[in-house]
Amino acid sequence: MKKLYIKNYLKLFANLNKDNINDFDGLVANDIIFSDPFNNVKGLNNFKKIFYHMFDNVKQPRFVIIDYTQKKDHVYLKWKMSFYAFKALQMIEGMSDITLNKEGRVLSHIDYWDSLNGLYVKLPFIGLLYKISLRMFKVKIN
Repeated sequence: MKKLYIKNYLKLFANLNKDNINDFDGLVANDIIFSDPFNNVKGLNNFKKIFYHMFDNVKQPRFVIIDYTQKKDHVYLKWKMSFYAFKALQMIEGMSDITLNKEGRVLSHIDYWDSLNGLYVKLPFIGLLYKISLRMFKVKIN
């Protein structure tokens, strides 16, 4: 049964849209913890609010599951998210550490991705400042 929950959870992410967010109800624990570079929430309703907010504010977000592995009650996931912003298709790659409870439902979902390179560097003024500051740290190799 545990593998069925996680497979359905990953399938939901790969097909996520504003109309199926409530499908998380049967796949995650009521006290789920979710964390990423911008959010740190607890509870099913707060978890779903993140995705409603995403669909309200991001143009055509889409997740692609690249790979995952499961070891007992932990799932390690590699993913790619695409969306439109700044008049172009944007891509963010990340990893997730997912913990399952005894029933196999998702108890925690912690996302790791580089918000600076994945998002902020694409902002006109901030991106320029970031690129200039990189010159201080980047080693030139002949």
